[in-house]
Amino acid sequence: MKLTKNLRRFIFLTILISIGVLSLLPPEEVELGDSDKLSHCIAYLVLMVSFGYWKGDFQDTWRRIFVIISYGVLLEFLQGFVPGRVPSLYDGIANSIGVLMGVGILWVYTNK
Repeated sequence: MKLTKNLRRFIFLTILISIGVLSLLPPEEVELGDSDKLSHCIAYLVLMVSFGYWKGDFQDTWRRIFVIISYGVLLEFLQGFVPGRVPSLYDGIANSIGVLMGVGILWVYTNK
């Protein structure tokens, strides 16, 4: 089933906003358990894949990688202003690994 470009954009924006909201909720509202870094990685992998699926090509890939990684870094920074939250370098690394894995999936998918 082929989704319209508007629906793909809606999916991407929903994921983007959901990650932002979950990242900035107080810690008692969000419980990731022992798989915290894995959850970060998967969230940003899904975000990157949805971004690539929305855009539909590999133009400006480096800029897209930069934008999504910057979003993750910004959210980690903003967590320092949320009571009970602490910015984490390791979370930022997990986010970035997820983005790169998402690029890999997009590359494999588009180069069949």
